[in-house]
Amino acid sequence: MKRRQSGVAAITAVLIVAIAASAAAFMLAQESATLDQAMMVAARAQADQYAAAGLDWARGVLLQDAQSGTAVDSLAEGWAQPIAALPVERAIVAGDIADEQGKFNLNNLSVGGHRSDDDVAIFGRLLASQGLPPELADAVVDWIDPDDQLTSGAGAEDAYYLSLPRPYRAANQPMQQVEELYRVKGFDPAAVAKLLPYVTALPATARTAINANTASAVVLAAVLPTIPRDAIEQMVKARVAKPFASADAVAQWAHGLDPRASTTALDVKSGFFSVRVRVAQDDVRLGTEALVERDADAGKPPSTWIVWQRPRY
Repeated sequence: MKRRQSGVAAITAVLIVAIAASAAAFMLAQESATLDQAMMVAARAQADQYAAAGLDWARGVLLQDAQSGTAVDSLAEGWAQPIAALPVERAIVAGDIADEQGKFNLNNLSVGGHRSDDDVAIFGRLLASQGLPPELADAVVDWIDPDDQLTSGAGAEDAYYLSLPRPYRAANQPMQQVEELYRVKGFDPAAVAKLLPYVTALPATARTAINANTASAVVLAAVLPTIPRDAIEQMVKARVAKPFASADAVAQWAHGLDPRASTTALDVKSGFFSVRVRVAQDDVRLGTEALVERDADAGKPPSTWIVWQRPRY
């Protein structure tokens, strides 16, 4: 009987020890998970600060460029040089600035509520260069113009969008971000992917010019249809070392190749830039992008502000 009681006591003691050990292990695991979570939150907060600092850096670079006294923006300037990987304490920060006026502004299609035929023609040629129907330009005009009248049979207003399985209305206002194209009739993901390198959506109240010093050969070919493509590509290579000094210089170059060429859509300075910042902080990886507007009008101190900002993954 004593042996049996002694055995039960031993088993009970072992069970108590096992339970205590399990409880201790669980508590340690919980404490470790809490500590890891706290470290992750701290790393994320620090990474967010670095990303914000990156945007401030970009605005400072653009301000410095405006204060340099030159009225020209080109790919040879400091703002156009990316930061590949800058070590900051335990983080790595990378970023770049791109000229959004090196692209075609979709909001140019309807300025002040009126269709711009010249810009519709430019966008139509840009669409055709990517293997897309030029008449898709009319659907974008209808999306951003303030009325509910169809531009053409290729256009679309509320009647079309409200008939979709998931109905919505046409914006009837300028695009805020270029990704609105996904909601416009005729623009599927494949079409938008083709256009994204060449189009933008800028919140300007007037027509925005395309910077001849930063635009791609694809965009310039759409603007200057009578200029041979090989001449445009040669100019794009040459402008890195010798950018155009003025809009008149752009006109002289174009008219030297074809006196009929119109360069009214081109300029050599920009006021809108996209900024991308990427941060690696311990196990945290994050990115942010923003549209920055710069006001560098003569007679006033230059300034910059963030039009919009969003996470980038």
